[in-house]
Amino acid sequence: MVLAVQRPARGQSLGWRLTGVRFAAVACAALLAVLALAPGALWAEVGDYRLVEGGVVYLGNSRIAARPCVIKADLVYRQIAEYREILDKGLTDKDVRYHFLMKKASEKFLEGVKQMAKELDLDLVAEVGAIKPAKRGVAAPTDRTDDVISRLR
Repeated sequence: MVLAVQRPARGQSLGWRLTGVRFAAVACAALLAVLALAPGALWAEVGDYRLVEGGVVYLGNSRIAARPCVIKADLVYRQIAEYREILDKGLTDKDVRYHFLMKKASEKFLEGVKQMAKELDLDLVAEVGAIKPAKRGVAAPTDRTDDVISRLR
């Protein structure tokens, strides 16, 4: 294969540049070289867990999770006083007070999740049903809803 090059027009840099189809051929050759030299990176081991499409993750990275757990956020939120006030008063996102209360409830929720994950050495916390084992023989993630509730302040 012969690569033709074109000299730049007057006023452009003095270097050579590849044009059109020739550039595509060089790019494909470079890609094939990378594929041949690094097969380990391409055929890497699949992780033990996969995030279900649309699954909600509260803490961690699903691609590198080794010790995941799941929680039921609705049950946790119902134990937070600010969230219960929203429910009791029937507040909606059109009420100013709703946003203040929801912010406090969300902060308490996340703090409880972080504390639980740190104390139990877990690297991923997601909603129930969001994480599935990617391989046979891998245990399903444990439900830690009660552990988060016990750590709420």
